[in-house]
Amino acid sequence: MNFNKDQSLAIRHFSGPCMILAGPGSGKTTVIANRIRNLTEEYKVPPEKILVITFTRAAAEEMKERYRVLTGGEQGVAFGTFHALFFKIIRYAYRYDSSNILTEDERTRFIRDAAQKAGAENTIDGDLILALSNEIGRIKNSGGDLKKIKSRSVITDKSKFEEIYTEFERTLRAEKKLDFDDMMLLCLRLFKEHPEVLKYWQELYEYILIDEFQDISPLQYELIKLLSESKKNIFVVGDDDQSIYAFRGASPEMMFDFEKDYKKVPGYERITLGVNYRCSPEIVECSSRLIAHNKKRFKKELKSGRGGLLKGLFKTDTVIYRDFQDVAKEFSYAVNMIENLIARGIDPSEIAVLYRVNTQPGLLVSKLKERNIKFVIRDTVSNIYDHWVAKNIFAYMELAAINGNTDGGVGNQLSVSVSGTWRDLFLQIANRPTRYIRRESLRRADLSFETLYRENADKAYVRERLDKLKYDLAMLSKLPPKAAVNYIRKAVGYDGFLKKYAEERLLDADGLFDILNELDASAAEFSTYADWKKHIEEYTEALRRRSSEKKEKETGVGLLTFHSAKGMEFDTVFVIDASEDYTPYWQAATSAEIEEERRMFYVALTRAKNRLFVLHADDRFGKKREPSRFLKEARLL
Repeated sequence: MNFNKDQSLAIRHFSGPCMILAGPGSGKTTVIANRIRNLTEEYKVPPEKILVITFTRAAAEEMKERYRVLTGGEQGVAFGTFHALFFKIIRYAYRYDSSNILTEDERTRFIRDAAQKAGAENTIDGDLILALSNEIGRIKNSGGDLKKIKSRSVITDKSKFEEIYTEFERTLRAEKKLDFDDMMLLCLRLFKEHPEVLKYWQELYEYILIDEFQDISPLQYELIKLLSESKKNIFVVGDDDQSIYAFRGASPEMMFDFEKDYKKVPGYERITLGVNYRCSPEIVECSSRLIAHNKKRFKKELKSGRGGLLKGLFKTDTVIYRDFQDVAKEFSYAVNMIENLIARGIDPSEIAVLYRVNTQPGLLVSKLKERNIKFVIRDTVSNIYDHWVAKNIFAYMELAAINGNTDGGVGNQLSVSVSGTWRDLFLQIANRPTRYIRRESLRRADLSFETLYRENADKAYVRERLDKLKYDLAMLSKLPPKAAVNYIRKAVGYDGFLKKYAEERLLDADGLFDILNELDASAAEFSTYADWKKHIEEYTEALRRRSSEKKEKETGVGLLTFHSAKGMEFDTVFVIDASEDYTPYWQAATSAEIEEERRMFYVALTRAKNRLFVLHADDRFGKKREPSRFLKEARLL
């Protein structure tokens, strides 16, 4: 096999610390596999003395298979993830077993319970749980000391987060459970308190190789430094320009720390793999212009290892930027182009649509489904119809079917298909907006307008609000879907409630209003609520079916977040919603956060081999969006 000069240097490295800066498509997996073979065959290192660490089980299996093919079945080298390694170490020392490992369902339940005990809102949705989970993980990956580590949580105030964190930890200990981050904290304590244990593992693994080093957390780095301290034969491969996991504690700073820690150690080398064999020259050039705007990075001269520009479908254009009036036109263009590409012989699995957050592709999913284009959702797409905001809107509309006039509109359309009892529906919206209805009243088994009027006979302000609600439900029963949604938002006052709700809880108000705006746009497609509801049910079933099927057996156009696309490549990539507030994401405030957002966009661009479409819409469901600043930096705009 032929290697370029820098690949050969990396493969031949023998002893001492070495950092490989591996740009996109530069053959890093090939380099690691061949370097292992070189250690065992050329330098006669016993395979059992070599440890190869990856971040996912799939990556570990791929690396193991690459090495097996190269060596004709050579065994003995240890391939595994950080978590597998650290659990192995603490299992030997503390006699833990798999029953002690916290499952995802348990983690969700423990966090939900902790949040409710800390006085969080009863409606704790999946996004809130995920945000809390990520923040807990980030804290632990930075050492686990709340007094030393500043919480970055935007879902609640600092004291509330501390309550949730403390209660979550108490539950873990009471249930004798460990999450993955606990394994590392326990392992660190073990190494520091029992040097003889550390020495055993140091002597077992004399050569350590780490893939995707830019994703390492401070805690993981501290453990790896201890493991490799005796021989310092540590070989790390990564790209600081692709460090995109700050939410779980990763930082490109670790790569700078590595050079600072090992630069003076005999045998230290830093080698840059700067030839991109994946992307066309145009894609390499525009992505390089973009990432050059980051200040905290290793400077690299990257070039394409491929020939001239692609010819054929789009002549010589391999990077195409398009601006649209609204998101419906943007997504229609994407679907039309996907259909065109497939008709011209491009395998659907070689096409991907990338986006910053998993709430973005809802309308796109509907359009793909309408055209019968097979698609694969690589991570969970957030179903807006399952969000509590959407459920509040539906509760109003379905209450209208029960309480309102049924001579037309929503009431007539729903008269045979109302979901949920009157009481269940009413509980969802009773004080949204505030109607001063007491919790004690809402707990009644015989809850009704009559009981509420009776209990509030001496409270004119409550009775007035009940009168207004009855009037609103009567009006809603006469309206088609889009008009009904707008009536709930404006006349009922749901927009005002949502704004106040977000302010009080430090939530993302824009994100919540995006749900309303998308509901508004979806409702406009249907003349009756029955038709809209049928569409919602079919859409929800399509998402459920795709999430339950085995991903490895699915084929079709890939729908992925920037995060999930990392490490993958496609013939053609569509980057949608290249707009401010999405990329960079609205939460990014500091220069470090903006730099990470730029790295994410860089990762998205460099997934494309032959064609890259970058799309922006000026209007997204009624809200104006400016083109992303990254477009100018990449000279796409």
